[in-house]
Amino acid sequence: MGNDINISICVPACNEEESLEGAVEDLLITLSPAVQKLELIIVNDGSTDSTSRIAELLAGRYRQIKVIHHRRNSGLGVCYRDALAIAEGDYFTWFPSDHENSAAEFIQCLPYLKQKTIVTCYHQEQDPRSALRRCISRSYTFILNKYFHLNLKFYNGLTIFPISLLRSLPLVAKGFVLVAESLIRAIQSGYEVVELPAPLKNRVGGKSKALTFTGAYQILVDLFHILILVRSVRFP
Repeated sequence: MGNDINISICVPACNEEESLEGAVEDLLITLSPAVQKLELIIVNDGSTDSTSRIAELLAGRYRQIKVIHHRRNSGLGVCYRDALAIAEGDYFTWFPSDHENSAAEFIQCLPYLKQKTIVTCYHQEQDPRSALRRCISRSYTFILNKYFHLNLKFYNGLTIFPISLLRSLPLVAKGFVLVAESLIRAIQSGYEVVELPAPLKNRVGGKSKALTFTGAYQILVDLFHILILVRSVRFP
């Protein structure tokens, strides 16, 4: 499997003027030869810098790109769902515009895409972020695994889903927790998860939105929601 794949990728961007173009060009150069059809949906999430202008310039330059503009910052989950609503691919995923990830992660995922399967990447032992970020990430993974009786290595990695599955799931998270919610609900629906290792890079510029007060608060709210709403999950 590979050249017969049609994939749509959400690229959420909030004040990522330093890295957005590099992230998009990485996706285009890496994936265009490997898939049948590539669609990139940049979601300008209330940026106050030149991210909006850069997104429009990229859309004018490349026919594979669509742009959605949010008047104010709404969070990864809202960006994801808005892009999902207009996506035309058979598969759907997201790619962070801070470019901490490499588009090559998707290349290794393509051969594993098959019916009733989701493919995701994890970064254990290949994570250059601060010790605090790594500690929080591992604690988050531990909590979700214990609560839902799962054994995943990571919940926030790049993950490729069949678009028909995502559109059938009642996703509620507004922030970063949406990726975990999608995985958990997919497993609940009987899908197998394939986990592949991949290294993280250092971000090109800007600051992480995950550990801002607003971002941390949204994570806690979303985590509470999925712990309450998504229950009784087991591996098939």
